[in-house]
Amino acid sequence: MISLLSFSLVACKDADPKSENSLSVSKLTEREKSILTNTSEHSFLIDFDVDDTYKKMSVWVEKYEAGKLVEDEMGLMTTGIKDNGTIIFTTSKTPEKQNLSMFNISIQSDDGVSTATYLEKIEEKDSIVAGSIETINMLNTNKLVLASICYSSGNESMHSLSTDFYNNMDSHINELKDYDVVYLLRSEITK
Repeated sequence: MISLLSFSLVACKDADPKSENSLSVSKLTEREKSILTNTSEHSFLIDFDVDDTYKKMSVWVEKYEAGKLVEDEMGLMTTGIKDNGTIIFTTSKTPEKQNLSMFNISIQSDDGVSTATYLEKIEEKDSIVAGSIETINMLNTNKLVLASICYSSGNESMHSLSTDFYNNMDSHINELKDYDVVYLLRSEITK
């Protein structure tokens, strides 16, 4: 199902010209938004366009509790890439087991599609905020932050992570202390 969704979303995406060596949030049609809304709880589509010196991409999820890393490289996947493609990250609740969510990560490029799926137990929280930034700067770090899902107990107002966090996580890591649990979609593109 994930592969079919990957192909349909990538096949329908806008043909906007992209600059090389960039990552950006996909511009979705209403149809694509509807598909994602009906099939997932959270979804992120990140387009990438790299020059021919980049050959591999790794994608994974990191879990933080109260600002501390508790699980790294969840769902780690490394695949060959060529030129451009899309990273798809979705979460959905499993109907048969309470408090379990299915995390799906896919990388689609001219080299094909690679997918990783795993289950994650998520305790109910009062507030959830998810986000990404429009364009990710590949020059600041070789381990990029592509997206976040943040959970917090209590009914206080929550805000998503700052643009500065996505551009320079190491200098803004203290932002994670504002949340009970944070999942970060990370990526590394290598030559």
